[in-house]
Amino acid sequence: MERQTILIVDDAEMNRMMLSDMLGDQYDYVEAADGREALRILEKNVSIDLILLDINMPEMNGFEVLEEMNRYHWIEEVPVIMITAEESVESMEHAYSLGVTDYIPRPFNVYIVRRRVENTLNLYVNQKRLMRLVSDQIAEKEENNTLMVSILSNVVEIRNHESGDHIRNIRRITELLLHQLVQKTKAYHLSEEDIALIMTASSLHDIGKITIPEEILNKPGKLTKEEFEIMKTHSTAGAQILEQMKYGQDKPLYRYALEICRWHHERWDGHGYPDGLMGEEIPISAQIVAIADVYDALTSERCYKKAYDHTTAINMILNGECGAFNPLLLECLTETAPQIRIVTGVNGDAMPYRFELNRLSEEILAHADLPKNDRVQNLLATMQERIDFFASTSGGIQFEYDAVSRLADVTNWNEPPQYRHSVKNVTRVNDFRYLSQHDFKRLRDAMDATTKENPEFALSILFPVGNEYHWCDLRVRTLWSDFRPDHYIAAVGQLLDPQMKEEKEFPSQGGPLDSPSPVVLQNIRCLQSVFDTVRLIDPTTYEVLDLDEAGVLRHSKQHCAAFWNNEGVCANCISARAYAQKSTLNKLEFTSTDMYFVVSKYLNLNGTPCVLELLSRLDEGRWIDANGTRLLLDRNHDGNMDLFLDPVTDTYSRRYYENYRAHLEGMESIAIIDANRFKQVNDSFGHPAGDAVLREIARAIKDCIRKTDILIRYGGDEFLLLFPKMSEEILERKMQEISAAVENIRIADYPELRLSISIGGVTGVHPITEAIRQADLRMYAQKQAYNHEHQLDN
Repeated sequence: MERQTILIVDDAEMNRMMLSDMLGDQYDYVEAADGREALRILEKNVSIDLILLDINMPEMNGFEVLEEMNRYHWIEEVPVIMITAEESVESMEHAYSLGVTDYIPRPFNVYIVRRRVENTLNLYVNQKRLMRLVSDQIAEKEENNTLMVSILSNVVEIRNHESGDHIRNIRRITELLLHQLVQKTKAYHLSEEDIALIMTASSLHDIGKITIPEEILNKPGKLTKEEFEIMKTHSTAGAQILEQMKYGQDKPLYRYALEICRWHHERWDGHGYPDGLMGEEIPISAQIVAIADVYDALTSERCYKKAYDHTTAINMILNGECGAFNPLLLECLTETAPQIRIVTGVNGDAMPYRFELNRLSEEILAHADLPKNDRVQNLLATMQERIDFFASTSGGIQFEYDAVSRLADVTNWNEPPQYRHSVKNVTRVNDFRYLSQHDFKRLRDAMDATTKENPEFALSILFPVGNEYHWCDLRVRTLWSDFRPDHYIAAVGQLLDPQMKEEKEFPSQGGPLDSPSPVVLQNIRCLQSVFDTVRLIDPTTYEVLDLDEAGVLRHSKQHCAAFWNNEGVCANCISARAYAQKSTLNKLEFTSTDMYFVVSKYLNLNGTPCVLELLSRLDEGRWIDANGTRLLLDRNHDGNMDLFLDPVTDTYSRRYYENYRAHLEGMESIAIIDANRFKQVNDSFGHPAGDAVLREIARAIKDCIRKTDILIRYGGDEFLLLFPKMSEEILERKMQEISAAVENIRIADYPELRLSISIGGVTGVHPITEAIRQADLRMYAQKQAYNHEHQLDN
């Protein structure tokens, strides 16, 4: 029987030793001297069966550990017995409310310690066994439910003359986007169960199309305006079909299916249908399926259009050609694009070879006589051939070709990671445009000439490298199966350019380096006239390299992060990544007063690898977001700025926020500011005095913030302040600075006025509507405290 593992958390080593001695050697023990160490152990070790947790510990006490376990739902999986010498009712009630199973008082009684540990472990063993049985039954029912949903969705596909891949692709893309989303944010509270339910419900997104007349549904040309209005009714029709169900409406799957059916054509900017929902009003399940549906529609051939290729489809979605989507989901789409290309480019029914791998895993689990199974052994041997081939190669361009599906999975190790992988179809000539027809035929003939006994060959072919063509070495090995001895089933290969020379090691001492060529020196000096800062970086030591008048590179002893007031390495060091990827990258970076656009470009100067950094300080009107929209509008622009500027305070208006809300989602910190006793100012001194107060408050805030921060008059005497990048600690200091600046305001026309504000701020909260809500609550709490104190003073 497998030994169970107990985690003992106590700051006293003697207590930990006593507990392990009392329980004996029938358990395995892991020890932690404080709460933080215990949480680190729990993060890495999923095999903990029981925790003995001391309550009174320095740094992080037991209650705080329990709160973190509740936050990550670990308390539901791992039982906790509280260790305490304190037997107050309040303390025990608090511990039980946080999920402890039992408690052990100090001083320890051997019998009590053993019995309570044994009882708790036995209870959880039985509970887990029951959970497994129930989960198996649920899984079986869920599989049957999924099958029925698939049958129903396939009926819709057949009527719509779509391929059977459409629903499968929607499910695959939905799964990829959901998993990427939960890695980026916890704002949507999606569990693995939620992800599985949304995937299943996505199959029903177009069920309402069964109500659309076939002459409209499958019309080969463009729909008329009237026909399109009828087509749009499929979303509400699908929802009505579900709403007419007599049971099951209390189930999560029903809710997700209803959301997806009705709202998968809504758009982030409110220009979708049927209800014109905007932003986070659209359920996240419908938002995800909307992107999946658009991508598959673009890349699939329909009776009214040809298919777009993967890259074009992704760019069309990112450029807003298919409507506006959640910026966070567009990031997820960009990050999962390589996987989406693969999962949607492979026809599951046309991949029997890959399905054999699934069969292999099942046979390994089901049969003890695996070595006697020739079929499985053949598959293992084929996989071993692949492993041996790639183990003997490194770098260059590598590929795996499947003769059944006619797809090649290509990995170009010379490219950055985001462009490294691609899937090509050998039946499409354009997929191999870099190869001449002559070389393509040579390759095909050479592969056809291989045999099981002589599966490997090499060729020299012309291949484009930059603006030149190089003779490259191609090595290929075909793979064979006993079930098809007349032809190979797959192939693996590698393409190498022998002209590519290995880079020299970077000098490690601080003396002069090789001088760059005159052309490079001239270019660097030209760049210095364009950018605010131009510098060369040693990417191995993060040291700035000086370029003297003679054109000699020297080590400066200056760390590159010092420019950003950072003692260590930058958290988002793109220069190190540009060096590793041999590419050009860019980012936004901040000092305490300014924001910079940074470009990092890999260079090799006379065999010396380094990175060229180009820094441009961003002023108002120069900051443009990824969608090409100005976040800080240029006040000198010829357009009509009155729509976006508040005439009283000369700040941005509420209209600016409403128009650009989708583009402001990336703001790191947000503050809400409200003038104290502003109504009394208007009542006592009149509205001109109120306007003067608002102007002066706005001016004081502007004096405290960076040019790239955004100040909006949100309404009345309330301001919204947006910081694109700012830590919680700096935000707190900034709010204190703003409060002090307002209190120092003196208005010449109203010398008796003394001003103050209430301010609340949050960092790292998304979406922006939730951040504003939380900041507003904090501001209101401060205002209540101010009002209470002011009443006491009177």
